[in-house]
Amino acid sequence: MNHAANISFFQHCNYCITSNSCAFCRKTEILLANISGWQYPDSKIHGASIRDAATVNHKGDRTVPSSYSKTVLTTTDPIDKVFNYYKSKLAQNEMPIPGNEQSQDLDGVSGRSVMFHSESKDRPVKIHIISINTAHTSTTLVISQAEGEPETHIAWSQYETYDLNPP
Repeated sequence: MNHAANISFFQHCNYCITSNSCAFCRKTEILLANISGWQYPDSKIHGASIRDAATVNHKGDRTVPSSYSKTVLTTTDPIDKVFNYYKSKLAQNEMPIPGNEQSQDLDGVSGRSVMFHSESKDRPVKIHIISINTAHTSTTLVISQAEGEPETHIAWSQYETYDLNPP
């Protein structure tokens, strides 16, 4: 059964409504929950997807269950306002980092790295890149706006691994 053809962005398919066991709809709910925590205020979502990340070793053998999610958001706010919003939220530790609870040290402090990079000087496009890494996730925001473009684009992606044998 192709559940994707039967579901709108925020609605369960007919199979789910009666059985509550559709993997496609559960995956969609997880994706939307992840994105909602990162969504810039009043921005528009332009499609979203989640898929198996197929994490493999040098021999091509699967090593760990993992997923890759992505979306593009747009806003009419200027790029620097958007970039400063995310910098502020990350400085206050207000952004959702799945798996962060699993990367805590003995004092209960979550371990993560946050990196900022801007590549805009003397170019017709402004680009800001934010990378957030924990023991189980890697989240990237690429914020861009071309000269004269009315919207700022926020490309969000997240790679996540899953521990099948948690402590």
